[in-house]
Amino acid sequence: MTTEPLPLLPHPDPLYAGLASVARQEAGRFAERNLRVRRSAVVHAVRMVPWVAGLTLPAPACGQGWSGAGGGELHPVAESVNCGHCLASAQARAAAAAGDLGSQPPLPFPAS
Repeated sequence: MTTEPLPLLPHPDPLYAGLASVARQEAGRFAERNLRVRRSAVVHAVRMVPWVAGLTLPAPACGQGWSGAGGGELHPVAESVNCGHCLASAQARAAAAAGDLGSQPPLPFPAS
């Protein structure tokens, strides 16, 4: 039995194209920004998390959950991170330092 590569479709799958467009738009909204969940006073660092079909979306770097429809619940802000979990989490610090979206603003960590 031989396996041949599947032929490429002349047009991309419209569902995937729509999902990819949403993922690009959301990533663009959070480029060089931190995030706030709804009207909370807490500002989180951003990291990209798996979504669907191999795509990713921005989310709080500390893993803070939220309920609701998703993207509309998260708001990009240019304020400094004040989330205790983001400031204390090595994973969140690594996500912020790595600049998942290009150039995440640095978190104000004390030098140690």
